[in-house]
Amino acid sequence: MDELMEYVFFDLSLAERFKAYCESLEVAATLKSDVTYSDIPEFTVSIADDLAEAQTEKIEELYAELLFGEQASMIEGNDEQGAVADACGVQVQLASGIYTTVAIHPETMNKILSVLSIGELQTFLSQVAEDIENPKTGPICSREDLPTT
Repeated sequence: MDELMEYVFFDLSLAERFKAYCESLEVAATLKSDVTYSDIPEFTVSIADDLAEAQTEKIEELYAELLFGEQASMIEGNDEQGAVADACGVQVQLASGIYTTVAIHPETMNKILSVLSIGELQTFLSQVAEDIENPKTGPICSREDLPTT
C-alpha cells in the first residue's frame, strides 16, 4: 500500500460497518482511532488507492450514504433543517492517480446536494480536474470527447 485513501467517521459503529463493507469487497482496510483537536473521538478507515473503478465507486457511495445520512444525523447540534458542520469535501482522483479532497463550504454543499447526487458531484468535479490537468482549446461544439452523464 503506497498511497492510502482515508475515510473519517465520528462514530465507531459506522466506521466498523464501513471497514467490514470494504473487506466484503476484498479490499484490505485498517481502522485507527484518534481524538480531534476539540477532543471528539475520530475513527479513520484507510484503504489502498489503487482499486478497480467499480470498487471505488461502491465504497464512495456507501461512505457518502453513511457520512451525509446516518453520521450527519448523529452530530450534536443537528436539527430537522440538516447537519451543522464547519467543513466538508468530496474526494476526486487526479490523472496521476492521487486522490485529493475538494473542500466545499457546508452551505454550498447543501445547495449542490439539493440537485445533484454525491456520484454526480464527483463526476462533475472529476471532469473539472480532467479539463484543468489537460486543457482543451477551441469551441466546445467542435470537441469530439464531450463528457457523458
